[in-house]
Amino acid sequence: MVAIIPHASFTTAKLTQKTKGSQMPPEEICKINMRTRKFRVDENSRDFDCFYSNFIQTVILLGTFYYSIERLQPWSTVTTDTSYKQIFVNAFVVGLIMVGVVLIKYWQHGYRSLPKFDTIYSLYLPFMISLLFDTPSTVINTILILSVLNSYRWPTQLIVVILQFCLIFFNFGAGDRVKNIISIVINFSLSLTLKYIGQLKSLDNIDSNLFSILLTNILYVSEAGTVHFKILKGIILALITIISINYMLKKVMHVKSFVLSISFAMGLPLFTNTFIHLEGGENPLFWLVKYILESTTRQKILFAWSSILILSIPSILIEKDSLSLNTSRKLWHFIIFLLIIPSFQIDSNFVKIALSGTIPVFLSIEYVRFQNLPPLGSAIELQLRRFADARDHSGPLIISYLYLLFGISTPLLMNNSPMGLIGLGIGDSLASIIGKRYGRIRWRGTQKTIEGTLAFIVTSFAVCLILFRLDKAAIFNHLTILRLLSLCTLSGVLEGNSVLNDNILIPAFMMICEKLFTL
Repeated sequence: MVAIIPHASFTTAKLTQKTKGSQMPPEEICKINMRTRKFRVDENSRDFDCFYSNFIQTVILLGTFYYSIERLQPWSTVTTDTSYKQIFVNAFVVGLIMVGVVLIKYWQHGYRSLPKFDTIYSLYLPFMISLLFDTPSTVINTILILSVLNSYRWPTQLIVVILQFCLIFFNFGAGDRVKNIISIVINFSLSLTLKYIGQLKSLDNIDSNLFSILLTNILYVSEAGTVHFKILKGIILALITIISINYMLKKVMHVKSFVLSISFAMGLPLFTNTFIHLEGGENPLFWLVKYILESTTRQKILFAWSSILILSIPSILIEKDSLSLNTSRKLWHFIIFLLIIPSFQIDSNFVKIALSGTIPVFLSIEYVRFQNLPPLGSAIELQLRRFADARDHSGPLIISYLYLLFGISTPLLMNNSPMGLIGLGIGDSLASIIGKRYGRIRWRGTQKTIEGTLAFIVTSFAVCLILFRLDKAAIFNHLTILRLLSLCTLSGVLEGNSVLNDNILIPAFMMICEKLFTL
C-alpha cells in the first residue's frame, strides 16, 4: 500500500497538471480525484480487514502456545524434565532470529520485503507438533524452521545456514552434531527441490518449508519403529531414488519418455524392496499378502473399500458436469471419511498401513502426470484437471488431492486421531458448501463466511459427539464434551480467518488442540 498510493497520487497530480489549459472539463478532473480518494479508502479498508483476520489468528495461536507453557511448566523447579526448558529457550532464540532478519530486510527494502502473515505457521506448526508428539526431535525441528528465510537472496541464506550450525553447536553434544548437521543439509536440499518443482506457485515458500521439514523427519530425523512408519519411509525413499535416476537419464542421456516409464515401473518395486526393512528380512509384498490373508476382518475391509470406490468413482466422473467444482471436490472428502472412520474403529493398524502405502502411490501418480509418462500420463492429466482449483492451475503441480491425503493421514499416523477426517471430511466440506450457497456475512480479510464457520463448528462437533457416544475404539474418551466443543470452535474460527491451505492447517491444528487438552 505504501508503494501504491504515492504512485496513484503522483499519477493524479500529473493528470491535473496536464489539464491546466487543456480542454478537459472540470467535472472529469473531479471524477479522477474522487476515484483516487476511493482507491485510498479501499486500500485502507483492505489493510484493516487483513489486520482484523491476522489479529484473530494471532490470538488463537498465542493462546494455544501459552496453554502449552502452562501445562508443561518448562521453568518450574518442581518438574524433573529439564529438556522442556531447553526446547522453549531454543524456540525463543529462533523466533528472535526470524524477527531480526525480517526487521533488517524491512529497514533495507521497506514494506514490500515483509513476509506474508502465514509465515508464522512455519514456526508454529513444526514446533507444536514436535513438542507434543515427538519431544526429542523438537530442538532440531525448531532449528530447521529457519529454512523459511531461504526465500531471501543468497547472502541471507548463507547467514541462516551459519546460524543453524551455531544453534546445533550450542544445543547438542559432539556425538549428535554430525547427525543434526546432516538434517539441515537434507532439509535445505528438499526445500530447494520443492521450490524448483513447484516454481513457488503450486508450492509457495511456506508450503515448501513445511513439507521439507515433514519429509526430513520421515526420512532421517524420526526414529519410530512401527510397521506403518517403516513402510512409509521405505517407499518414499524408493520414490525419491527412482525419480532422481530418471531425472539424470532425462537431463544427461536425453532418453525418451517410454524409457522413463519402464525405468519407473521396474525401479520403484525394486528400490521399495531394498529400503523397507521388516523384521526377519521378509519381502514386503509377501508380508503384506500374508498380513491380509491371515485376517478375515482385513479382507472384508479391503472388499468394502474396493466396492465403494468402484461404485463412487465412475458416478462422480459421470455427474461431474452437473455439479459445481466445489461440490464435486468435497464429495471426495465425504467418501474418504466413510471409507476410513468405520474401518479405523475395527482395525486401526491395517488402516495406518494402508494409508502409509497410499501416500507414496498418489505421489507416484502425480509424478507420472507431471512428466506425462506413457501410457497413463495424459489420461491422469485429463481426469485430475477436471477437479483442479485455481491454485492447481496456477503452477505445474496438481496438489489439492495430495494435501487432502496428507491432512487426513497425519493425525491418524501420529496420534491415532480422526481429527483430520472430521475436520476435512465433514467440517471443512460442509463449511465450504453451506458458506458458498447461503453465506452472507463474511469474515473481514477473507472470502469465507461466518455461516460457513458455524457449519464447521456444528457439524464437526456433532460427529465428535457421535464418535464419543459410540466409543468403539476409545475415541475421545480422554476429552470432555466441553473440550470437544472448544476444540471445534477454535478450529472453525481459525479456518474462517486464515488463508493458509485448509488441508494443511485444520488437521494439524485440531490434532494439536486435542493433545493439549489431554496434558
